[in-house]
Amino acid sequence: MPMLLPLLLAATPFPAPAPVTLENCARAACTTAADVRVGKCLAPNVESVDLMVVDRPTERRVLWATSNHLGEVTDFSVQQADLDGDGSNELIVASLMSESNGMAIRSWDVSIVDGKEDVALHVVAHDLGADLLKGQTLLVTEWSWVGLEKENALFFIGREYAYRSGNLIPTKSPVLRRRYTNEFEKERLAAFEKSTDRLLPGRAFLSHPSTTKGADDPPKSFKLGTIKAVTRDEPEYEVHAEDEKGQLVAFSSDGEGGPVVRLGDFKSKRLFPLRYWPKDLEGALLGHFVSMGLSSEGQPTGVMFVQEK
Repeated sequence: MPMLLPLLLAATPFPAPAPVTLENCARAACTTAADVRVGKCLAPNVESVDLMVVDRPTERRVLWATSNHLGEVTDFSVQQADLDGDGSNELIVASLMSESNGMAIRSWDVSIVDGKEDVALHVVAHDLGADLLKGQTLLVTEWSWVGLEKENALFFIGREYAYRSGNLIPTKSPVLRRRYTNEFEKERLAAFEKSTDRLLPGRAFLSHPSTTKGADDPPKSFKLGTIKAVTRDEPEYEVHAEDEKGQLVAFSSDGEGGPVVRLGDFKSKRLFPLRYWPKDLEGALLGHFVSMGLSSEGQPTGVMFVQEK
């Protein structure tokens, strides 16, 4: 029995966050399981930023900048799983950032906190599912307009990733796409009504018979370059690449400093999730060769497939 105790504690689920009073927070909420506390802290003034904070035993702390939706603090969830098989559970922390007008697409700040190191990676997901975990892989979803022969159509897209050493690794699972139809709209609205934590069943949505399986559709032309600089202003960052002609091209995660950067894996030609931020942003990008996608007019699209050194 004594050997079972750590295993049971590691699997303890995190309850729904509850409001608390924390120093230097305008408003805050926390959830705790097995001596691990995860909290959301809204900035006390305009000079500060909203934060997610993970406190673990022996004064181990991981924190990062986030965004809030309409001043809410309890709109986050925490799951845990040993994603990399090293015997320590990673934390998957999802915090609601925004909800769009019209379709009410929910954008989530999703962070994976490593089980052994005090580091985290970050992505943005749309209509995140409580069912995002399947074994040791994660299904990260987004909405995107896709050009068809006669029209543009809205699709719900899911890509499966593994987690290793603070980075996401594309799996061999196909890219899943489901077109938004009247039937899908009714199904999604029904899920809205059932959800108590604003999470939606993304994996279940993509198990529908109309879902297609394929690969990412990269830009038709590229130009080669090398990443020369990475600047950060959390939670945003900019990437500066030099093309073969020696010209510098700037990209940014929010579109303010150039085309919106969309990182991808060069070997698999698989896109990473929106606003992908690996644990070591500079180490993952600086000095790496990249293939930069171009539009039909020859302008950078923001898609950037990064080669390993």
